[in-house]
Amino acid sequence: MMTNNKEVGPILGTENLLSILLSGSETWNDWRIKNPTIPVNLFKANLSNALLRGANFANADFRKAKLFRADLRAVCLYRADLRGANLKGANLFGANLSGANLSGANLSNAMLYCANLGGANLRGTILDSANLMRANFSHGDLRNAILRNAKLQGTHFEGTRMLRTDLDEINLSKVQIDGVHLMDVDINHSAMEDAAVTGILIS
Repeated sequence: MMTNNKEVGPILGTENLLSILLSGSETWNDWRIKNPTIPVNLFKANLSNALLRGANFANADFRKAKLFRADLRAVCLYRADLRGANLKGANLFGANLSGANLSGANLSNAMLYCANLGGANLRGTILDSANLMRANFSHGDLRNAILRNAKLQGTHFEGTRMLRTDLDEINLSKVQIDGVHLMDVDINHSAMEDAAVTGILIS
């Protein structure tokens, strides 16, 4: 009998996965190449301050994981599940978070310079005081997200969903906002000088 279901490999426990991961990003990436069907379940894993630069975490489960101040520069978190994760102060410079689920995650004071969050779910995500300069949020979901005092120069928000998003005390200069519906959004004390704002609806 034929089936269209993808083959799923054996399931490794969190401790085994952490043992491989903490051996270094190169070892981890080699392991993932050799074991593409094994699910990466790091639910509630404690990786605070871990050095994970360049690691491949595509489709990984990081729900409620502790990634406080972790070095996540240039990591691949494509379609990863980071709901409720603690990423306070994490360095995600140039990271690929496209299609990731960051709903309810805490990224306050995180470095997301040049990160790709296209199509990401950021509903209720805390991004206050985060560096989001030149990050891509195109077609993402920022409903109920908190971006208070975040750095947004050069950030892209084309087609992003914003409902009750907190944009208080941010600098929107040189930000690209196109095709966005800002509904019940808090933009008090926010500077918008030189912002590229087109096709925007505020209600």
